[in-house]
Parts: sequence; C-alpha cells; structure tokens
Amino acid sequence: MGFRKLRGVSLPEEQQGLIRYICLNYDRAPERTREKIRRLCDTCGGAASEALWEVMCTKRSITAIAQAHYVSESTLYRARKHFYESWDRRSPHG
Repeated sequence: MGFRKLRGVSLPEEQQGLIRYICLNYDRAPERTREKIRRLCDTCGGAASEALWEVMCTKRSITAIAQAHYVSESTLYRARKHFYESWDRRSPHG
C-alpha cells in the first residue's frame, strides 16, 4: 500500500510523502537528517517522543504504538500533524 495524504495536515501530498519516506529510511539517512528527525520527535512529541519516532519511522499502526507506549491515539495524531507541519520546507532533507 502506498502513501495517502493525511487530511488535516496543511502540506501537499507530495511534501507529506517525501517527509514520510525520508523518515522510513531513517537507518540509511545521513546523520544530519537523523538528528533532525529526532529533534522534531522530541519537540513535537514531548513525553511521547519515542512513540512519535515509531509512528514516523516504522510501518506499525498508531493503535499498536499507542498501546505499547501507553499514549492515546489522539495524542499521536496531534504530534504527527505537528511533526509534518514543523518540517523545514526550505530544506526537506535536513
């Protein structure tokens, strides 16, 4: 299954997809990009930063991640939206 645009996120589908696939390639990304992803997870996820990292960098469902981290799904949906909208649009790779 391919990427689908997230409703409620104020970025075009192409930009959302680019961010998503950069995150899914976290292990192969340059150090600068990995640091950016971690920083955004910390900033946007707060106490749920590890759960947000899993949302962005794995293909696990939000439901499974929320249950594993004892976080509400709505918290993760809000954090994910903030993550996408906080991505530096001037430099999508880092």
